[in-house]
Amino acid sequence: MPQAPTTKRVLGGEFTAPGLKKQKSMGTQLEMLPAPARETTPGRVYVFGTGDCAQLGLGEDILSRKKPANLAALNDEQIVDIAAGGLHNMALTVDGKLWSWGVNDQRTLGRSGDEWTPLPVEGLDHVTIAKVACSDSLTVALTDEGTVYTWGTFRSAEGILGHSKEKEVQDLPTIVSGLSNIVDIATGTDHVLALDHRGIVYSWGNGQQMQLGRRIVTRRMLNGLTPESVGVKGIHKVGAGSYHSFALDRNGRAYAWGLNTYGQCGNDDSHLENVPSVAPIDALSSHAILDIQGGEHHSIALTKDGKLYGFGRSDSHQLGLGYTEEPGAEDATSHKKAIRHPTLIPGLPTIKAISVGGNHTLALSHTGDVYAWGFGEMLACGNGEEEDVEKPLKLTGQQIEHCRVLKVAAGGQHSVILAVQER
Repeated sequence: MPQAPTTKRVLGGEFTAPGLKKQKSMGTQLEMLPAPARETTPGRVYVFGTGDCAQLGLGEDILSRKKPANLAALNDEQIVDIAAGGLHNMALTVDGKLWSWGVNDQRTLGRSGDEWTPLPVEGLDHVTIAKVACSDSLTVALTDEGTVYTWGTFRSAEGILGHSKEKEVQDLPTIVSGLSNIVDIATGTDHVLALDHRGIVYSWGNGQQMQLGRRIVTRRMLNGLTPESVGVKGIHKVGAGSYHSFALDRNGRAYAWGLNTYGQCGNDDSHLENVPSVAPIDALSSHAILDIQGGEHHSIALTKDGKLYGFGRSDSHQLGLGYTEEPGAEDATSHKKAIRHPTLIPGLPTIKAISVGGNHTLALSHTGDVYAWGFGEMLACGNGEEEDVEKPLKLTGQQIEHCRVLKVAAGGQHSVILAVQER
């Protein structure tokens, strides 16, 4: 199992994740990560949840779906991956092109035209996209050559922050300067993480909750719009919640930073509102973590042996534990219920992938089944009821009765899955 770090971050410096040798000179290199790989197995897109802001892509007349509904507009497009943001979505084709639908107020769709139905993203004809991620008002795309494109804008507590120091809102995809050889990306509500082939993590966007891993002075908030290293090396994967961030090293050791008001950074100190810089999640140190993602105020960790651990806010059963607070526990900082210590989520088969929405979670099993739980008023759990789902519930529906699910994407008030017919 991963060992505790032997070197710690100091102001202006960096530490190396445990299990990796610190780079001492230009002649001693850290392990180089492979270029991003594109998915190759196509499926059909299904949507469910609330669609009053066009996020279902089914047209202006269909404002909600209680059960998974096929997005027929994409049936001929060979879709291999999906991403869901607060109120918009992206679908990636086998040849590396993007289709978008949903709210376009801040140009998050990367195109003009109808918001209510999927249409191609513009300005990417000359590149091949390998991965895409959606925040609330921004979209991030990673090419197979390791270049990052973004469009839309970042927001702060005061309103629109900007896309960059030079541009308030970016209409079409544009290259993020200063980044190269990127192998992974992740987005929160208004911040982005990028991991390069050397295992170095970069962050940019809104840093008001310390989600960038560095202090942003209020009068100079635009400085946060420039990507900078968070001060950790040897990372193999990144993840994000709305206002907090994650990193995993090659041994599966998990790190977090950002907003911690409900213990969503895995730190159960109820008086610690923010984790200001990269810190190991000690409560997960005995587990090898494969993926870790967050919602608005909760987090879900996936272990390499297919188990899930939840921590953070739980008043809408975001953690799927069947209860909303530890027996006898009191949250000293808020009236909202929370479970601050990473806790095993029972009742699940072996899980291979997760996607965490604002206040609900989707988990994909190795057999292609989906389990959902959390806030249910917006129908995003797909169980057909406008009530919270207390424990993981298997997703069913007439249209997916004979389907094997390939991908899951949980948005703010809706969900998207990619599936193939098995018979």
